Amino acid sequence: MKNSKVKRPSSEKIGGKGKINPENRDQVSVFSSEFFQVLHDIKNAVELSVKATVEKESSNGFAGNSDAGTSMERIEVYKRGKDFYEGNAIVIRPAGELLYFAGIKDEEILLEYEEAFLCTQKIVDAVPSYHKYEIFLMLYPMMTFAYLQMVMGEKLERATSFLKEAATYLDESYSRRIDKLKLIRKPDDLPGRALELLAGADTVEVAMVRPTYLLYINCVTDWTRGQQEKLLRHFAIRSYNDEDPVQESTLPGLPQLEPLVNSSVDLPHCLPLDQDNRPMIFNFAAGGGDAKVLCCTPSGDLSMVAIGLSNNNIRVTIGLDKISPDSNCRRDEKTLSGHKEPVLSLAFAPQNRFLLSSSRDFTMRLWCVISWTCATVYSNHLCTFVAFAPRGFIFAGTSDDGIVRLWGSSTKKPFLQLAGHLADMEVCLFHSNSRYLVTGSADCTVRMWDIKKGLQVRLFRGHKYNITALAFSKCGRYLISGGHDCLIIVWDTDSGRMVRTLKYHTSVINSIAVNVENNILAVGDDTDLSFWDLQLLVKIYNPNPGDKESSAKPSNKKLLYRLFNNFKGSLRCLRFVCRNSILAICSLPTE
Repeated sequence: MKNSKVKRPSSEKIGGKGKINPENRDQVSVFSSEFFQVLHDIKNAVELSVKATVEKESSNGFAGNSDAGTSMERIEVYKRGKDFYEGNAIVIRPAGELLYFAGIKDEEILLEYEEAFLCTQKIVDAVPSYHKYEIFLMLYPMMTFAYLQMVMGEKLERATSFLKEAATYLDESYSRRIDKLKLIRKPDDLPGRALELLAGADTVEVAMVRPTYLLYINCVTDWTRGQQEKLLRHFAIRSYNDEDPVQESTLPGLPQLEPLVNSSVDLPHCLPLDQDNRPMIFNFAAGGGDAKVLCCTPSGDLSMVAIGLSNNNIRVTIGLDKISPDSNCRRDEKTLSGHKEPVLSLAFAPQNRFLLSSSRDFTMRLWCVISWTCATVYSNHLCTFVAFAPRGFIFAGTSDDGIVRLWGSSTKKPFLQLAGHLADMEVCLFHSNSRYLVTGSADCTVRMWDIKKGLQVRLFRGHKYNITALAFSKCGRYLISGGHDCLIIVWDTDSGRMVRTLKYHTSVINSIAVNVENNILAVGDDTDLSFWDLQLLVKIYNPNPGDKESSAKPSNKKLLYRLFNNFKGSLRCLRFVCRNSILAICSLPTE
């Protein structure tokens, strides 16, 4: 029997069948009651079909009762480092030691599993960047269900071929889990948990932010009835909002957390700045004349400020007063010419002897700031952001292909490429120990990489749009990110959890800095500069969510103790000079 096609009025389709308009962010915001009635009818029909299929395929049935397991039991499975399909049965308790049901041998049904996976992959490719990652999360469990069903039906050759091809759509962070999956080669190898999931006795829960959830469900209505059955049989997809955040460590299908080194130091007990004490701000106005300022950065010793311009040049102000590095203390300026297109990013090397630049001309140039000449040219890809490691001569460059590349002093070619992001990247930052690198992308994720192992060790999920700014606390444990969604999010790199989301700014977060005493967080956007009590924020953070918190979380008003909004230009870069002084570099409008 062929699968029937689910139809709905053409006027309710978004972008036409199989097409999504990435420019229209509001296209999934409103759905008619008729559309939800269609989904309701589909769900009822699928539930009846699943029930009949399970009864037919489970000729020997499940031994035991059907006591429902709790969500806490599922969470415990993930905490023990097991995959979502591993472990003993949770929902169905077998009376004996064996849990068995008949495998699927129908080629048409197995093909529907494959097609559901491929259709989801096509959706990932088609949707806007800020929707990609949460739909991408569906791929690994969908691939796993298809593979295990083929193994259960004793179709090992087909299962192996499918897994080999499907794994190419996933990044290297899934390699260990895929290798473990390959060890399941016959029905007797399947864990009890996998058996009950395959039989439809329980579902895997996946959370998506509401706009992404609606977009994905809308796309699913264009699938065949058989493909929809496979999705609804095995997944419970829910939407969430800012008041109902997701916790990465409990979601199935995600890479497991790796232990970090030198990243779990507690914050020192420092007194925060007095609420009535006005911070001293040195405002460096970075003007480009007729050219637009696209990027800027100070040297490590604050003796120089480099700005990248839309006229392809780099302007370096040198000889700044390290005590009062404001615009009136300029002594000299140098102009570096060589790029053929606008300059996108700049970074000084640790000893301030070299300046690295990237441009739209698909090159990076390393400039000697002693001789003021170009020492090396790196080419063949578009680098959107560059950053040096604090120690050694290692630098990283993000790109529009979702890959971050790392170079050393001995070669013009990158010695390491890290792939995993689903969209272009706009920012990267090294940890103070030079071992870890964090990257922010338009796919709304921040990822942390171990450059010695060449592996992704953390993935932070919580932003709604592009990530544009990153900073580490001085102790190295906490990471702060900001983006186009105007959110400031503090992360605990040790546990991989979100500490706090700060909502105050109303424009893109351009820069973040932490003071030398590790207790003040400064954030700049296009118009405002805010100061936050980082020590108080972290002090009330409970890294063990299962424990009862000792005190209520302070409000944003209590955490925010200073705000300045009288800047003439956009705040591009922040750098603390000392405890109560900060250098704010502003890009002025073009003349």
